[in-house]
Amino acid sequence: MSNTRFDPVLIRALAAELGAALHGRMAHALPVFDRDLSATLLLDRGQALRWDLHPTRGWVRIVARAPEMEARPAEARIVRVAAPDDERLLRIDLHEGNRFKGGTRALVLELHTNQWNALLVDTADRRIVSLLRTREAGGRTLRSGEVYHPPEPQRRYGRESVPIDEARAVWLARLRPVPPEERRGELLRQFAGTSPINAAALLGSAASMEDADALDAAFERWWAVRHRAAAEPVLLVMKGGLQPYPFPLDGVSFRTADSLLDAFETVSQAETVDATQRDVTALVNRARRRLESARRRIERLREEEAKVGEATRLRERADLLLAHVGRVQPGAKRVTVHDAEGRTLKLPVDPALPPLENVKRLYDDARRRSRAEERLPELMHRAIVEEERWTSALASLEAGEVPPWVEAALIRAETREPRQATSKGPRLPYRVYRTSGGLEVRVGKTSKDNDVLTFRHSAPGDVWLHARQVPGSHVVLRWSEEGAPPARDLDEAATLAAIHSKARSSGTVAVDWTRRKH
Repeated sequence: MSNTRFDPVLIRALAAELGAALHGRMAHALPVFDRDLSATLLLDRGQALRWDLHPTRGWVRIVARAPEMEARPAEARIVRVAAPDDERLLRIDLHEGNRFKGGTRALVLELHTNQWNALLVDTADRRIVSLLRTREAGGRTLRSGEVYHPPEPQRRYGRESVPIDEARAVWLARLRPVPPEERRGELLRQFAGTSPINAAALLGSAASMEDADALDAAFERWWAVRHRAAAEPVLLVMKGGLQPYPFPLDGVSFRTADSLLDAFETVSQAETVDATQRDVTALVNRARRRLESARRRIERLREEEAKVGEATRLRERADLLLAHVGRVQPGAKRVTVHDAEGRTLKLPVDPALPPLENVKRLYDDARRRSRAEERLPELMHRAIVEEERWTSALASLEAGEVPPWVEAALIRAETREPRQATSKGPRLPYRVYRTSGGLEVRVGKTSKDNDVLTFRHSAPGDVWLHARQVPGSHVVLRWSEEGAPPARDLDEAATLAAIHSKARSSGTVAVDWTRRKH
C-alpha cells in the first residue's frame, strides 16, 4: 500500500490548489481510466491531470500528455474544482460545449482509505458514465449506467459554522469525561477535520494525561486547523514515509514544498526510487534455495529414469509366483521357481502373508511403478522448466531487478512457518506466514474457520484482507501501531489473499482490505 493518505483537510486544500491551477482550462470530456488504476484528465497545453489510485501509489500530478493521446481534442471546460467540507471527496466539474448550450459532467474522486475510485458522472441525470473500479459496497452500486450516490457524509461536529464558545463547550463536554488513552478514537468520531494524520498532533499531551490546560490547548489547535485559510504546503515526515499536507503539524517534522502538487511529485519520485532500490538479498537467498531444490529434483528423477523397466520385471516375477503359488511353504522367505527359459530363480516372499497376498503385492507394486514411469517424462520436463525459471530469476535478482512473479512465489512457498508435527496444542483455524518485514499473517484454513479467525483470533487494529467478489480465505495482517503497515508487507498479505482464493489462477486479482474493526 502507498504511504500517502488523504484526509478531509488535505483534500479540501488540494481542491483549492487545483481550482486555482485549472479553472477555465480546456480538457477532454472523457477521462482515461486505465488498468493500472490511474485516472487521467487530458488538458490543453499538452498536459494531463493524473490520479494514481493504485493501493501502492496514491498520487496526483500534472504531467505531460502521452504521445498517443496528443490527437484527442479538448472540448470541455473546467468550471469548478470543489470538495465538500469534512469529506474525502473531490469533484471537478466539466462543461462540454459553449456557455449557452452543452452539458455538464463531473469527475468525482472518492479517496476513502482502501476504496480509492474515480467516476465520470452526468450531472443532469446523476448517472455514472464511466468509472475506474466497479464495486458494490456500503449499499452503493458503482457501475456504468447506475445512478450515482455519493458516500454518506460523516456529519461530525464543527462541519457547519459554530461560535467558538459553543465549540469549546462541546469539545470539553465530549472529551473531558473520556480517559486520555481513548480520546483519540473519540476525537476521530466526533470532530470535523480530524484524521489519523493529525489526531496525535491535535491532542498533544491531552492523549496521555488528565490536564484541563492540555485539553484546552488541544481545542485551540483543532480550532486553528478548522479555520486556517492560507495553505503552507509541506511534506510531513511520518513513520510510514513522507505525507503531503497543507501545513505543518505541532510536534511533527516536515519539509517545505512549493505546492501540494510539488509535494505529491516528490513523494511519487521518492517511492519509485525506494521501490527500485529495495534490498533484494533475502530474495536472492530464497531464489538460490529454490534453484537448488529444482536441481536436486532433477537428480532424483534421473535416478528414477535409470530404473525404467522395473515395472515389467515386477510383473514377470508376479506371473512366475502366481504360476508356482502352490509351492510356497508356510513361513518361507523364498520360493524356488523356473522361468520360461529354464533358469532357476529364488523369489523373496513375505512369510507373514498368505501366498496369494504376496502375488497381489507384486502386481500392485508393478502397477504403481508403471504409473510412475508414465509420468516420468512430464515430471522431468517440469523440473527442467523450473530450474530454468529460477536460474533466470536469480540472474535478474542479482542484477537488482525483481521480476513481478518472484515475490509472490517466494512468499507462498517460503514464508510459511514450519509445521510442528509434535505439537499437542489446540487446533488453530488459520495458517501462519511471515512477511519479508517480519509481520505475522494469518490465513483462514476453511470457510468455517474464516469467521473464527476474523472475530476470535485478530485484534481490532489488525488489517483484514479478502479477494474481491470471489470465495477465498480471510487473511489477517497483525498490526498494532498507528497508521498503515509498510506497503511491502501489505502487498505480501494481499498476495496471500489472492493465492488462497478461487481467483488464484487469474492474471490479476483485486484484493480489498480494511481494519478488522471495520
